[in-house]
Amino acid sequence: MANLLVSVLFSSYNGASRRLRHTLDSLVRQELPHDQWELIAVDNNSNDDTFDLLKSYSDKLPITILQQHKPGKSGALNMALDLVKGDLIVLTDDDVRAEPNWLKAIVDCAAAHPSYGVFGGRIVPEWEKEPKDQFIQWIPMGSTFAIVDETQSGPCDPTKVWGPNTIVRRELLGTSVRYREDIGPLPGKIFAMGEDAEIIIRLAANGAKSYRCAEAVVHHWIPASSVTEDWVQKRGERLGYGMPALFPDEVPGGVRLSGVPLPTWIESAQWAFRAAVLYLLPQSKKRFWAIWKYYYMRGYRAGIRRYVPETMAQ
Repeated sequence: MANLLVSVLFSSYNGASRRLRHTLDSLVRQELPHDQWELIAVDNNSNDDTFDLLKSYSDKLPITILQQHKPGKSGALNMALDLVKGDLIVLTDDDVRAEPNWLKAIVDCAAAHPSYGVFGGRIVPEWEKEPKDQFIQWIPMGSTFAIVDETQSGPCDPTKVWGPNTIVRRELLGTSVRYREDIGPLPGKIFAMGEDAEIIIRLAANGAKSYRCAEAVVHHWIPASSVTEDWVQKRGERLGYGMPALFPDEVPGGVRLSGVPLPTWIESAQWAFRAAVLYLLPQSKKRFWAIWKYYYMRGYRAGIRRYVPETMAQ
């Protein structure tokens, strides 16, 4: 096994009230010796016992605990990035359960493929309640639940590297590449999804190659409250809100009405009409997607106003 030092980073907002203990317990069980990795955990403005819970693992984990009182995951991770010592930076969440060989598999994979700068491991769902409704087969699992259950290792598209199991070589981040703090989870309001994807896309544009390490596995907790048609459809609004931030060049040009390009208004109207027609009909894939796209386009319009104002349009 290569002698690569690993820095594991995550932020937690009220994690003690949810799944943080399960995440920490899975890190305690890692096969990689403590002298080969560190954990930097950020208590991001929690109002529960998150900080005390993190402290209780000080004698079980090679942990550094930070407190960021400004809400926002991206800002919290930037604080952690300023302290990393590892050759590999592993970015994850506070609601995963890592397999015992997770970090060892990451090190072995990075050592075996030195020309790759970004790695993504498998992310499999850990359902609070196994979904039985057929709509679960229709949804985009990656953008909805950050699930990437690909079992084949090999080069991959950077858009297939997802947040809870993202690995980047430290030299690619340097001192200047950081998370955009106008993207990412914020409590209590709509936010642009894609803070992890944005930084990987940026690195890829600078030439970094991505590799899927299927042997590195985490289980991502999916609460039962998130496995409903209504929740998934409305999550499409957050996805749409973030797309202009990630892909501003794909926003249509031309005439704008209320800050939104005319073609976007036309597409929005088409999906709104389909959603209205199908809304009262029985459950179907066509009905589900019409409503999902209605919410997605609503978020997309708001994202254009936020991230691609007319002064920036081509």
